[in-house]
Amino acid sequence: MHMGKMVAAVGMVVMLGTACLHTAAADIQLHEERDFPDRSWDIHEAKYTVFAKPPVGWVGDVMPMAGDEASGQLRLFYLQDWRDNAPTYHPFHSFVTEDLVHYTYLGEAIPTTNLTDYDRALGTGSVTKIGDTYHAFYTGNNPLLFSQGKPREYIRHAVSQDGVNFVKLEEETFTASQEDGYSIEDFRDPFLFYNEEKEEYWLLIMGIRKGQAVVARYRSVDLSSWELMEPLLIPGTASCECPDLFRWGEWWYCVYSTDWETRYMRASSLEGPWEKPPMESFDSHAFYAAKTGVLNGKRYLCGWIATRGGYSGEFKDSSQWDWAGNMAIFQLEQDEEGWLSIHLPDSVREAFGEPQPINGMLVSAEGAAEGNSITITADRDGGGAVFDSLLDVPVLISADVTISEGVRGAGFSFGSAKYLQALAVELDMKYGLLRYDNSTVARMRYTQESTRISRKIQTENRTYHLDILIDNDVAVFFLDNREALSTRIYRMPGKPWGVYVSDGEAQFDNLTMRLLKE
Repeated sequence: MHMGKMVAAVGMVVMLGTACLHTAAADIQLHEERDFPDRSWDIHEAKYTVFAKPPVGWVGDVMPMAGDEASGQLRLFYLQDWRDNAPTYHPFHSFVTEDLVHYTYLGEAIPTTNLTDYDRALGTGSVTKIGDTYHAFYTGNNPLLFSQGKPREYIRHAVSQDGVNFVKLEEETFTASQEDGYSIEDFRDPFLFYNEEKEEYWLLIMGIRKGQAVVARYRSVDLSSWELMEPLLIPGTASCECPDLFRWGEWWYCVYSTDWETRYMRASSLEGPWEKPPMESFDSHAFYAAKTGVLNGKRYLCGWIATRGGYSGEFKDSSQWDWAGNMAIFQLEQDEEGWLSIHLPDSVREAFGEPQPINGMLVSAEGAAEGNSITITADRDGGGAVFDSLLDVPVLISADVTISEGVRGAGFSFGSAKYLQALAVELDMKYGLLRYDNSTVARMRYTQESTRISRKIQTENRTYHLDILIDNDVAVFFLDNREALSTRIYRMPGKPWGVYVSDGEAQFDNLTMRLLKE
């Protein structure tokens, strides 16, 4: 890379420290030189907006409440991850939202108990409002019981009249039966479903039967006594978690999670056969354990984006991915053939203001900007445009990226004004991936996928639309309004960002940056 190749550049002019927006035309401006002061950022003091988290701790498996869809609110129960090494863990807490942008934290809903009880730890379940009563079915988890030769996980039932104070129904506890071929170690995540045709309730439970993962099925007419049925489906994986079942038009969908991905299958009948879609998962390794909820007539996929190194407290981009993090909600769509996809929620997009001016500097590249488009040409070492530092408010960046034939890759850089040291999220033409490997721009061409944060792309098209939703260190790349690449970049907040290309030319059209409205 030849730093002497610095030419003009690109960037963004904004009012520092405020989310004030302007309706004037926002263009990409080129400059010979540009200063890029860093802004301080500390994850322990970060205030998240779009990707909610509690005041203390993090968000584990999310359980959107059903049965109150006419309220204009979405209640989101979740497993509270304190990360305090306490002997009991993961009580139910909740948020409520009206727009998927602003969240109200409601605190604890169902507590844990003690070391010898079923509820030493709580596991995923579901909460449904039926009439005036809230029914929570959840997992009681106690590893100590398993060490004593007993089942580790139990299905539990709690009820509430206000959705805040739940009473546990101890006499209704049940677990897997080895006589039926089920493992006593894995039996969790009950999801309540009402079968209108049969006029009976079902509990879908993740289980292992005869060494194979299944979505087990129980039925009841009184929500108290349960009869085992044949499994709803067998996903063909070693394990699965967090089942969710719903109907959309003529199709039934079962969403579940396995191998650190949220996936789904569909069928035209609840008796199957169930088939896997062409795009089996919605996102990659960083987004997990998602279930669906309905708000204002639209269905959403609700999960969490993991932290990295959070258990040790180091919070480094090179750390292992953790269990739990920030809540993330994506809008579901159904295409003409009945397959599902996700995109940036409409209400989230509408919460952002007019495009802001963009200012910065080209580095080791030739380029030209006109309006909100920039074309960049660089050699095999790569080159690009470095833009002004991100602000401490949620940001929505959008672009249509066209990559010329022969180009190895093009993408977005974050975390440094020193272009070679910035971290890259790349449309990789060599491997056919949208990927993030915690690699710098300088190293990207030497690396292959190593962190499982990637999505397959069609390299024949060579034009891709991206909406990038950023809130502090969390970033979600929505690709072509059909799938997402969620990640976390600790070096990103308060630092410059940019675009780049290696081995040829890439054009970034309709490149805009919007800030969340006050």
